[in-house]
Amino acid sequence: MKLLYIKELLVFALSVCMVFGLTITQATAQQPSGKIGFSLKVQADGIFNPKVTKIVVDLVEPESQAQKAGLALGDELIKVEDIEVPGADASVLKPHMKFVSGKPKKLIFKRVNGQIYEATLVKP
Repeated sequence: MKLLYIKELLVFALSVCMVFGLTITQATAQQPSGKIGFSLKVQADGIFNPKVTKIVVDLVEPESQAQKAGLALGDELIKVEDIEVPGADASVLKPHMKFVSGKPKKLIFKRVNGQIYEATLVKP
């Protein structure tokens, strides 16, 4: 009788693990896929209260959100969430540059040829 109870418990535990495993797989599939996949080069003037003069894309990873959004090397970041980048205090701009998981961030870029475009990116 005791052996039968242990077998039933083991079967129950295995079925719970299988269901839990499927739930984890389904939840992962619904997450935003891929990484943001870009880096920026920041130029600033000043020592004690630096002002950002220019932020330029210096890396775009293949198959990333950044590449799919059209970012290219040399593109200049001119706005982050409606904040003008050139001339902004570095201390004011810094918190707006951080990506929060699941929260879209609107960025405005200017290409070398002067064309302006918007990219909305989300940290997975």
